[in-house]
Amino acid sequence: HVLFLHMNGSSNPLGLDETNFSVPFHPYYSIKDLAGFVLLLIGFVAETFTFASLTVDPLQWQPINKMKTPTVIKPEWYFLYAYAILRSIPHKAGGVFTMFAAIAGVAVFPMISGPEKFQSMKVCPLVRLVFIIWAANFMFLTVI
Repeated sequence: HVLFLHMNGSSNPLGLDETNFSVPFHPYYSIKDLAGFVLLLIGFVAETFTFASLTVDPLQWQPINKMKTPTVIKPEWYFLYAYAILRSIPHKAGGVFTMFAAIAGVAVFPMISGPEKFQSMKVCPLVRLVFIIWAANFMFLTVI
């Protein structure tokens, strides 16, 4: 409702003279919104502290096999390629380093050339080839 209160005419629906009949927005509605947010936050905190294990996965409490990834660890779909890289390297530190390097590569990929040097894939076939190879590799690692 905060969005609608900021629209023109929303604080004066009858069209009365604003100088005599208008109520200032800030002190009344802002305090009401802040009080509602604080009450909602208190409710969430009370529920969390009272029923801490209400939303926990029951598989979390089962004993695990240390040689295999527990079933409760479910990586997000957009990190599946990085998770495949992590699991493919037997050395833990090497796998973590390679996984972070892959994530950094995805973050740096658009910034390889600045906007002044950027050409579309129609103009530069080498960029198209590199992108197709990268996208195929990304999809292949996600499926694994």
